[in-house]
Amino acid sequence: MRGILFAFCLVIVSGAVLAQGVPPGFDAASFARIGVGVRALGMAGAFTAVAEGPATMYWNPAGLANLEKFAAEGMYTNWMSADVHYQYLLLAGWPPIGEERPALRFQGQPVVFGLGWVSVVVPNIPWVENDQYGTFTAWSNLFLASVSLASPKFPNLHLGANFKVYHDRILEGVSLGLGWDFGLLWRGEIAGFPVSLGVVATDVGDTTIRWYGTEGEPENYVPWLLRVGAAARVWEGKVLLGGSYEWGLRRPRFERVRLGVEISLDWVSLRLGYDWLLTEPTGRWRAGLGVRPMEWMEVDYAFIPGTLGDSHLVALQASF
Repeated sequence: MRGILFAFCLVIVSGAVLAQGVPPGFDAASFARIGVGVRALGMAGAFTAVAEGPATMYWNPAGLANLEKFAAEGMYTNWMSADVHYQYLLLAGWPPIGEERPALRFQGQPVVFGLGWVSVVVPNIPWVENDQYGTFTAWSNLFLASVSLASPKFPNLHLGANFKVYHDRILEGVSLGLGWDFGLLWRGEIAGFPVSLGVVATDVGDTTIRWYGTEGEPENYVPWLLRVGAAARVWEGKVLLGGSYEWGLRRPRFERVRLGVEISLDWVSLRLGYDWLLTEPTGRWRAGLGVRPMEWMEVDYAFIPGTLGDSHLVALQASF
């Protein structure tokens, strides 16, 4: 029963109600706001200014400019043990070809690309129509194409952008939405400590998702969010501190504070984070662990507690 109730909630928030002909609404594609990158989620998503690894294409695409290797990351989990299948695959950087690593350059600065896929599948959702009973599966997908480079005049300043495609399938209805993200990232030193500052605008202008094959072919909208963040490395670089604040430009209930810390000790990293949606009285703690058994491979784990159940995320990341 818990799985069925959660599935219904997810489908409704993601736009299933609109697919049945209810008037247009806001706050679509809630699945895409879960976040990607198990390392980032172990730090409660305080990753806007950390912006490292392939997951940075989600949190701040400007961070891709720092990638010197080709990186891939993938994850699958049963979200909250509620029969909600959440998965993603991320690819970023230039793969080596032989001894060469090809790269496109703009005014001397390498241009780095990334591709991402995020998906949520909810099977066995019950439905009733004309005294007939059955089940259906809801599919929600987000595709990302990212690009980033350092500013030719200010090498410490990185620029990035995402082109996004949203696609859902619920019963006879399918949806399509096209959106954009833009990010800035500055890396430097303050008082001798490595520091980074980030600003990201996601789904600029409120991305419109249009439904087809349903009554009225309604539209709903992904909220336009703005995130600002800061990060610093202390204790000889072994401790990473991150924080961010985000809000909806037209939907104020999305105000959120994220705080995270990562402690790196040789081949293992410990993570802790605090995620507080300011419309709620308190936030929630997150925790994570990273293990690097080989120089080119990392295994990340994150624990995310939830009202309907806890989630355990495990991702594999490889770089070469």
